Amino acid sequence: MSHSEAKELKLSEGGGEQLEKRILDIVAASGDAGVLQRDIWHLLNVDSRRGSKIIKRLEKIGLLSRESIVYKGRKVYLLKPTPKLRQIPKLPPSLDTIPCFYCPFLVICGEISRILSCDKMNKWLLDSALAPT
Repeated sequence: MSHSEAKELKLSEGGGEQLEKRILDIVAASGDAGVLQRDIWHLLNVDSRRGSKIIKRLEKIGLLSRESIVYKGRKVYLLKPTPKLRQIPKLPPSLDTIPCFYCPFLVICGEISRILSCDKMNKWLLDSALAPT
């Protein structure tokens, strides 16, 4: 595995959730006007290769739409929030560490057995239990 592949793997396992949340916050705030995908890269200081993978995943699960447009003579993507994204509740910052609140699969995790089999939830519970009080 190359260094860049290892870095991307780490992103998707850890800090990627916060990056996804930040992207979704920007797209949601853009409303019906939308936001250019490239503007998100500049705002978050993310390279387009890594960011595009996240955007495609968010589009696939229905949280945003991506439309190809011509802007200043160049083909770019305009990102807009979907009704599904607008349904995600805004939570207080103190709850940001709980993985379920920003998980795109929260709506299908109604069964307690499904939640308990989630690796991210189990890691969070273990880390919380081991944290000094």
